[in-house]
Amino acid sequence: MSATLPELDTRRLAHGGVGQKIALILSAWLGVFLGSILLGLTGFGTLAVVTFFFPALLFVPVFGFVFGSIGVSRSRDRVISHTRTKILPADHPLTKGVAALATKLDIPCPSVGVYPDQAMNAFAAGSSPQKAVVSFSQSLVDRLPARSILAIAAHELAHVANRDMRRMQYATSFQNALTWYLFWWERGKVFVRWILGFLGELMLMRLSRTREFWADATGAALIGKDAMMEALRDIHADRAQPSPEYLAYARMMIRANPKTLLSTHPTLEQRLQALRDETYIRRLPYRR
Repeated sequence: MSATLPELDTRRLAHGGVGQKIALILSAWLGVFLGSILLGLTGFGTLAVVTFFFPALLFVPVFGFVFGSIGVSRSRDRVISHTRTKILPADHPLTKGVAALATKLDIPCPSVGVYPDQAMNAFAAGSSPQKAVVSFSQSLVDRLPARSILAIAAHELAHVANRDMRRMQYATSFQNALTWYLFWWERGKVFVRWILGFLGELMLMRLSRTREFWADATGAALIGKDAMMEALRDIHADRAQPSPEYLAYARMMIRANPKTLLSTHPTLEQRLQALRDETYIRRLPYRR
């Protein structure tokens, strides 16, 4: 692929919404099936397992969608409040830069803000491009060159355009829904919840890492992969750790600890290698 990438087909960036919902329902049913097997192994009678199985096929997806919708609708305002993000005016240079990138992605410009933290980081939150916020740590704005800030903004806007916040919220809600349903059972529930919770967490973290690769690729398609790689190196070179109050939102940020067992982010080398090889860049939707 040439250094100059073709124009993105922005209408197809957020494709797969229906497919994801079907995948969530199927994964919930798989979890119910595995839970039924594990409940049987822990001494439940056949009638008890059947009584668990059929209602769960309905209730787990319903709970997942209901609580997922509630979580998504509240996410923007909750994150702004908890991170103490200060929304910048429309004529601020950073807001103008984000607005220009949003125009390229054919989405409304989200609210742009800055939050007080010594670690260089950034995040996106919100239920849709119309109700989203992109926020940068004060340290990042103060210390990084404009080119890297623009690349990081492109990465975060990619999350907005790809509706990644909705994807992750619904995936988390479905995982929680199965755990909550199992909580109602008196015998064997701790063991079964632990097993299914761990398997669900592995799947959730894999989805999170994949969405980071896609955001890097989409950002690279906007501002060039060299600029994206440079920004990733710059931000990972920062040795400052996020303040404790921001650790709860680490999964939403461009930089998190990739060395934990259940990592939400790939390692820096994995991200750079994916950009060098154009693994995800080649799979983005482009205009013919």
